[in-house]
Amino acid sequence: MKSADRRLRVAVARAGFLDSGEPDDSLVSSVVSASWRRSAAAGVRPSGGEVRFAGEVDRTSRLVQCSLPVLDRLAEETVDVPVSIALTDAKAQVLMRLDGARAIGRLLDHVSLAPGFDYCEGQIGTNGVGTVLESGRPVQIEGAEHFHERFQPFACSGAPIRDPFSGRVAGVIDISCLTEHSSPLLTTVVRTAAAEIEQNLFRDRSARQHALFDAFVRADARGGTALMAIGSAMSLANPLAHTLLAPEDQRRVGEHVDYVIGHRARIDELVELGTGLSVRVRATRILAGEDTAGYLVEVSEAAAAAAPLPSVPNRVREHRLHSGRVGLAAAGTDRLRSSGSSALWMRACNEIEEALSAGAKLLLTGEPGTGKASLASEIFHSLYAGGRSILVDGSETDLSGLTVSSTNPTLYVLRNIQAMPAPLTTTLAETLAEPVPEHIFVVATMEESEEPPSETLAPLLAALDRTVHVPALRHRTDDIAGVVAQVLRKISGSQSRAVAPDAMRVLARYPWPRNIHEVEAALRSAVAQRPAGAITVEDLPEWCRHGPRRQLNAVESAERDLIAKILRETGGNRVHAARALGISRSSLYRKLTLFGFTGE
Repeated sequence: MKSADRRLRVAVARAGFLDSGEPDDSLVSSVVSASWRRSAAAGVRPSGGEVRFAGEVDRTSRLVQCSLPVLDRLAEETVDVPVSIALTDAKAQVLMRLDGARAIGRLLDHVSLAPGFDYCEGQIGTNGVGTVLESGRPVQIEGAEHFHERFQPFACSGAPIRDPFSGRVAGVIDISCLTEHSSPLLTTVVRTAAAEIEQNLFRDRSARQHALFDAFVRADARGGTALMAIGSAMSLANPLAHTLLAPEDQRRVGEHVDYVIGHRARIDELVELGTGLSVRVRATRILAGEDTAGYLVEVSEAAAAAAPLPSVPNRVREHRLHSGRVGLAAAGTDRLRSSGSSALWMRACNEIEEALSAGAKLLLTGEPGTGKASLASEIFHSLYAGGRSILVDGSETDLSGLTVSSTNPTLYVLRNIQAMPAPLTTTLAETLAEPVPEHIFVVATMEESEEPPSETLAPLLAALDRTVHVPALRHRTDDIAGVVAQVLRKISGSQSRAVAPDAMRVLARYPWPRNIHEVEAALRSAVAQRPAGAITVEDLPEWCRHGPRRQLNAVESAERDLIAKILRETGGNRVHAARALGISRSSLYRKLTLFGFTGE
């Protein structure tokens, strides 16, 4: 126990700091003096005020469950001892408290060391929880070392609990008592307890997370490479990756890998990031048994920007073009194309432009609502001003133009060929098996599916030259703001309509299973609620407000996509969906909540 003289010197040092703003480092430790400075800079008052209640806590969290055996053991060992054991999360919110004696519990109630309250250093000053999080190390704060006078009767020993996979602080374990009961041994106790909890966290990880973590450690040991590991419940990056890629770029790389890798074991390609940085990405699928554990990603800065698209002779531009009827998109507007700038979107647009410039018969695949037909028509009209586009979707359409030469560029869009009647697909296959005349362009669209195409569709697919995949909106989240702005202009007819920042954050989190069509539905509802002025969160439809609470990583996005697919196939029946996914209904409900699915 520290002497009364020591406590007196600390009290004098605190009083001097409050007067001068400069602590006497000869009287207090560097950890305490640094914390006092941070507390003062954050505007913490040395007296008065109340501890903030941050909200209800989740007693079922992984941290709590892994800590309970350790906390229960400590509680048994401290029965009738005037100490209290507290667990907080990484934001200093108290999750639980166990009292060795009723008296200490009553005293700590008066300073709100209780579940739900915020012990962040920026809120209440130097303390055995918030200062641990700020310093990243175990600390013992006694008496007047507390910045706020309310806590000075107490001594608090705290230690950080680190996630053994990511290395990030997951929470803090703290033991508090009155100053006269303090002992340096309490710091040893909390350090030991934190280590035990970390072991429980390690053992709690699934076989998939162990496989991914082991692969990351082995690869990182070789050194010299910017390395990332992306899994459903963990995301790791070594120091070189943090140096090369900002957090947003790390997210973009993860999204790109998830989108591109498909069922392949590995990929190796150049990726142009939104910041203008061009990187080479080598990703390898990591397996745990037959399950995908995640992806190990090596990133290196490209020696040079990706080469531009090769120049393809334009077989039509040399002719004089005449005005004609415009079908799916207004000629030359490029509105849909310019609404996005992500690498996936730009690649799809560039590949469509290259194919149309070369006169290739093109197949566009993608989810419903991604804008496949409209995008193809828009790019066509930007290339061939004055051309026309004709939609073929199974209804009565004159197809004679497909075999007749014309000086007027014409695009035939064969929309949703998987839903066309068999006689029409047979006619189209026979027609396109022959070279199409000059100035005639063909783009077919088809919804993506893991099922092989029907036998009746195979001849038509064989007659097409290239395939381009149009990415789903949730795979290009950087484009959400641009898409929202473009759709809002279309709905309101005004360039000045805007979306408030908080509403845009909600829109960016929502997964948009029906893509641009669903964005339009949400914004039409919002505009009806607020015909003028900036759209707020309250104007958005209820179903749109309950997207994921955070940005999903690549593996979580793939898991969400699979669940969405199974729900569509089962007509929304969650019992059947859980059975098809091989998980319990309670697990499915938790994932539906995490991924932002609504009850609709």
